[in-house]
Amino acid sequence: MARGARRTRGWMIWLGAGTAALFGGILLFICLLVLLIAGPFLFLDDDGGPRTITNSEGIPDEYLDLIIQAANDAGCAEVTPALLAAQLHQESGFNPQAQSPVGAMGIAQFMPGTWATHGNGGDVWDPKDAIPAAARYDCAVAATVARVPGPGQEKMLAAYNAGPGAVLRYSGVPPYPETRNYVRTILAKAREYGDALAPGGEVSAADVAPVLEFVRSQVGKPYVWGANGPDAWDCSSLVQAAYRTIGVELPRVTTDQVRAGPRVSGVTLQPGDLLFIPGTDGTVAAPGHVGMYVGNGQMIAAKGARWGVVVSDISSWTDVVAVTRPLAARA
Repeated sequence: MARGARRTRGWMIWLGAGTAALFGGILLFICLLVLLIAGPFLFLDDDGGPRTITNSEGIPDEYLDLIIQAANDAGCAEVTPALLAAQLHQESGFNPQAQSPVGAMGIAQFMPGTWATHGNGGDVWDPKDAIPAAARYDCAVAATVARVPGPGQEKMLAAYNAGPGAVLRYSGVPPYPETRNYVRTILAKAREYGDALAPGGEVSAADVAPVLEFVRSQVGKPYVWGANGPDAWDCSSLVQAAYRTIGVELPRVTTDQVRAGPRVSGVTLQPGDLLFIPGTDGTVAAPGHVGMYVGNGQMIAAKGARWGVVVSDISSWTDVVAVTRPLAARA
């Protein structure tokens, strides 16, 4: 009897352990699925540097401050003051009474159904309501297509023009001549207007010089994952050590460094800015690689075990998902 009871108890223990492992696996799968779906949206409200427009020529004075405020309040890195101004220029020529043959209304050319959802009960013909609504709607469509590969602003503009469904269906800007021209025209106009950090966000060359001197002195040293110097580095420990030379303490890993900010996406790069890309082990939401812009179109980064710490042309840094300017936090 005792022997049989032990066998029964052993069987029950194994059954209990198996059941717990099964439920644990299901829970883990659910958590991973939620992270996969939500991941691309985790940083959308983490854009820390208030921005302004460097060249406001052609933008009506009565709308300039409203555009800047709406872009900074929008809550996503894709919407910058220059881009929002360029979009309004393209949509209506800044005409709050514009109406298209298909029924689009106002300065941002909202369709009635879209305004009903995103207008927050405001007046589509009033720029004070319509301009912030356009910025909010931009962020909404940017979030919808965030998982699609490609530059965020291009995808957002394409989704605004052709609908998020078209961008998702084609995994990028759809092959519609009107939409592609819309994206190209607005991005070109945005570059003309120009984004910049609001006063207080610029960093002096003297302040960042020790950071650049340090990172340049490390070129040629080997890359070792998890290394903290001084003889070897990985990408995040290198930039952490560089900023530590002037008393700025960054988090240790890229996923925390990108949160530390302040984010300055859409502005002209300054030496000392940190550029984040997904890398081989990261994602858009959790970038796995970071490097430092050092001026003259060059980057320095601990690239990998095959290369070590190297200087590279910024053109090789594709798929940049975030730019931070650590010194802007204390400017």
